[in-house]
Amino acid sequence: MKTSIVITITFFCCAFMVGCAPNEQKSQNQVLIDSELVNALNDTAIQNAIVSQHTLYPYHFMENGTELNELGRHDFAVLTKYFVEHPGSLNIRRGDVPADLYEARVNMIVEHWKKAGIKMERVHISDGMPGGPGMPSEKVVKILANFDKSATGESSAAGAGASVTTYPAGKK
Repeated sequence: MKTSIVITITFFCCAFMVGCAPNEQKSQNQVLIDSELVNALNDTAIQNAIVSQHTLYPYHFMENGTELNELGRHDFAVLTKYFVEHPGSLNIRRGDVPADLYEARVNMIVEHWKKAGIKMERVHISDGMPGGPGMPSEKVVKILANFDKSATGESSAAGAGASVTTYPAGKK
């Protein structure tokens, strides 16, 4: 009798495990779908940030060279895709590289974009600050000046009660 109980319990355990296998597979498929959805949303958010910033930094380039590194090629591809259809500005930050290397980097970008079909008269390239929401640079300079005065002990009526107002990009 004990053998039949063991066989019965074993049978039900096996049947239960087999019955759960399709649910486990469905669960794994759902996890994969959810993971890909998160990756797609992250990719879109990253691309939007790259376009909003529209800036290439010295760290996007190979050290002391005009070639883009892996990160630079990725960000440049996102910007190229955007500027094929939209006008705008691209900031290429010079950093501390010599003027001739900076000029060579700009020329390399322009040549790639011409090959991609981007009309360069629709794009302004400069050594400007990154885009996105923020405040006018004049206000930042005033705030920093007041901050420096307060750090050195000088009093400033304007700095003591200064409030910070942010503006949408492009508006003052």
